[in-house]
Amino acid sequence: MATNVEILNAHNKAKWQGKDGKWYTHVYDSTKKDNRRLLKRKTEEALNTAIIKIVKNQLAKKKKKKDKEKITLEIIYPDWLAYKSLHTEKTSSIKRYSTEWKRYYMSDPIIKKPLDELSVLMLDEWAHKMIKHHKMNKKQYYTMSIILRQSLQYAKNRGDISENPFEAVKIESKMFRKTKKKADETQVYLVEEQALIIQEAWKDYNSSNAKETTPLAVILAFYLGCRPGETVAIREEDIRGQYIHIQRMEIGEFETTDGINYIKTGVDVAEHTKTDAGDREVYATSEAMELIRLIKFANQKHGCSGEYLFMQDGERTKETAVAWRLEKYCNHIAIPYKSPHKMRKTYISTLIDNNLNINTIRKLVGHEDEKTTYQSYCFDRRNNTQIETQLEEALKFNNEKSNIITFVNPCNMDQVTIGNQNQI
Repeated sequence: MATNVEILNAHNKAKWQGKDGKWYTHVYDSTKKDNRRLLKRKTEEALNTAIIKIVKNQLAKKKKKKDKEKITLEIIYPDWLAYKSLHTEKTSSIKRYSTEWKRYYMSDPIIKKPLDELSVLMLDEWAHKMIKHHKMNKKQYYTMSIILRQSLQYAKNRGDISENPFEAVKIESKMFRKTKKKADETQVYLVEEQALIIQEAWKDYNSSNAKETTPLAVILAFYLGCRPGETVAIREEDIRGQYIHIQRMEIGEFETTDGINYIKTGVDVAEHTKTDAGDREVYATSEAMELIRLIKFANQKHGCSGEYLFMQDGERTKETAVAWRLEKYCNHIAIPYKSPHKMRKTYISTLIDNNLNINTIRKLVGHEDEKTTYQSYCFDRRNNTQIETQLEEALKFNNEKSNIITFVNPCNMDQVTIGNQNQI
């Protein structure tokens, strides 16, 4: 910004004192037909002050316009992140954006490009290069691109750019890396594994003389199928008859000093679930209600009645405590540890195995649509021997069935019948 002396020296319009004793000059004004406006003040000093003020305002506007034209993703990202922070209680989401920024954007030239120079073609090439270079599947791309997509929309809403060019970018779906569905035994607890875990949890509970209810949280998870953070956020008041109102969840708390690096400072309970569909009523079976009665009795005995369903040393039991118990039980029975979320997958797969209506299952577990339920939560809980036995039974064609197949053996032309009949 120019100094006052420089501004007055650069003022090339005449200054004069009128017959009325006042001082006059002309200053630039784009709203006037000849781009100038008459300025008058009582003294020359006051006139100089007015000239300086007007010129400084004009220079500031020019600088603001110039800066606005050069707004880049690197400049607008912190503003967008602050805007996102206003619309969520989950600092874990903000941390996730920060992780994506560091991984995909910080070293990419695109963050230096002025936003108004980003074209549809440029963004199309950038997106497809990112997918190809990082071998992204559809979900990874969607998560990565949130920053650019929403920052551009934020810039448009703020008036920095007239259009969001990313809206016109169409991704070639064939570019996405196909994700192979993970092996069943890694995603759910098999039937015999579940039974052994429940047995271990009961042993743990009994060895504590009914003081510790965390072992029962492990068992109850198999009955309710809640997200791990939802289970530990259940309050006693949420239990209404044989239904439990799932309406809150545990969330991580994170802090940052630079907007890029985050550290976890603790956990809290948010008065909402992961999605709108997550706010739901879950049916508790008779066996589940017996567990709940035991837990509530323990709470009453230890002065925690009326608070959260799972309490430990006078405080709410954390999700990590349940995970630690589950891992302990897996180690005791010598099976691979699978996270508490895999108990949720086990619950859903169990309901599918027992032919519950898919829409009922979807509502019970809080999914937006049944596609999610089938694609990501449907796994076989039986081991290979059990599956082979099922196949033998399912494909056993006997005399009592009508679909016996008779064909001619191509080697010796003998007539052969599949089933429990003798060859002819």
